[in-house]
Amino acid sequence: MGFIANYIANLTPVALGLEPKRPLLFSYYATHRCNLGCAYCSDGHGIRFKEDPIPELGTKDAKRLITLLSRCCDTLDITGGEPLLRNDLETLLEHARSAGMRTILNTKGPGLRERPELLRCSNVLVLGIDALEESKLAQRIGRPIDAAKEILSSLDYALSKRRETGTKLALSVVASPGCLDSAEQMLDFAMANKLGFHLSPEIRGTSVHPALRNNADYRRIIDKALSAKKRGACVLGVPEYLEGIRDFRPFHCHPLLMPTIRPDGRLYYPCLEYKKAEISVLEAGSYPEALRQAKERQGRIPDCGDRCHIFCHMALSLLQRHPISALGESRHWEETGKC
Repeated sequence: MGFIANYIANLTPVALGLEPKRPLLFSYYATHRCNLGCAYCSDGHGIRFKEDPIPELGTKDAKRLITLLSRCCDTLDITGGEPLLRNDLETLLEHARSAGMRTILNTKGPGLRERPELLRCSNVLVLGIDALEESKLAQRIGRPIDAAKEILSSLDYALSKRRETGTKLALSVVASPGCLDSAEQMLDFAMANKLGFHLSPEIRGTSVHPALRNNADYRRIIDKALSAKKRGACVLGVPEYLEGIRDFRPFHCHPLLMPTIRPDGRLYYPCLEYKKAEISVLEAGSYPEALRQAKERQGRIPDCGDRCHIFCHMALSLLQRHPISALGESRHWEETGKC
């Protein structure tokens, strides 16, 4: 069951006001460990992931989890924490690919130069880098300047190797009050280098940072991204998403388009932000069975309204709800990194 087949299967239930039937991709939080201190890092309750230690599956069980997930869709996003802190990350990515999955690695990239196989094992590398200036990036990650230099070195390395490895590159940027000039520079850099680019506003808990509301500079950057997208730049997210994070419109979230799995293999239901993860996918024996048990225990998915204006929730939900706009999104992924 591939991304496109699952997307098509979801069209009718969504049009009827029901929840989608199938996931478009899975997000596996392979670890909560992290060696950085980003101020905006939050699990929806104001807690940094590294402050919520959760036991991690060993390599064997993590591979078994990935095999079970591969039976439901063909795309796996591995994230954290900082996933590069797992020494077996190459093994997990390669196993996902051997199971027929398209792999997305979400990281800030510390130490990427020393692990070249990570690029070869990743169909898409998403680098969460919020500034190009070392001093500003150091402030954003809460670490000394050397840590910022290492992350920017990883960006240079990924750029230099993308043709050789065939890896598509995307920049993930969090727009924060006081740092909007850096977000705009990242947009310009992505356009100049034909990288994928996606932007999320900083969230406090599950609500947008209040200083971004009615912020003329923030709105101008979103409008600039919209204009770039219309000109063919690889700005990711349907136009309705960009307009939504500009105006902070309420939206109907479909969190199970991207089910989220904890480091211990438990399914967050309905999403990470609710912090309920009672069912292990491994113990259930399949994702559909884990989902059935979670629904039985916790009931229907609530309508959150004016919350979670972030890429992983809002962009996917609006992608599914706007099929005409969605037709243009695959073109952006195909063009990412061709230069």
